[in-house]
Amino acid sequence: MTTPEKLPAALIWSRTIVLACSYGLLLYFLVSSIAALDGIVVATFVIWLLQILPLLIFLRGLHQSRLRSYAWVSFVVLLYFMHGVLVAFSPGRLMFGLVEVVLCAVLFVSLIIFIRQFRNHYGVGL
Repeated sequence: MTTPEKLPAALIWSRTIVLACSYGLLLYFLVSSIAALDGIVVATFVIWLLQILPLLIFLRGLHQSRLRSYAWVSFVVLLYFMHGVLVAFSPGRLMFGLVEVVLCAVLFVSLIIFIRQFRNHYGVGL
């Protein structure tokens, strides 16, 4: 809808946090896949791609500040949050689960802040 250069300053910081957490989740899943399979093999990248595919679908829309992409990612991130809670309760994987839960929580809150501020500033709906 709008380019990042045209966004007001109030929206830029929430957009930056959204993108940072999104890329943080991509990196987290890569590290998690490598740790789960004890090294880098072909299966590591296959599992990593399957885990990050829902995020990759909306990544372009996040960069272009499309409001619908932000709304859909706010739904998708809840699935990742549930996965993080399940991983946190797995024996020996508490830290991996907590990192995922924190990344998802920060991402969700910043998505909601961005959507609300965007709608208030531009007066548009989803």
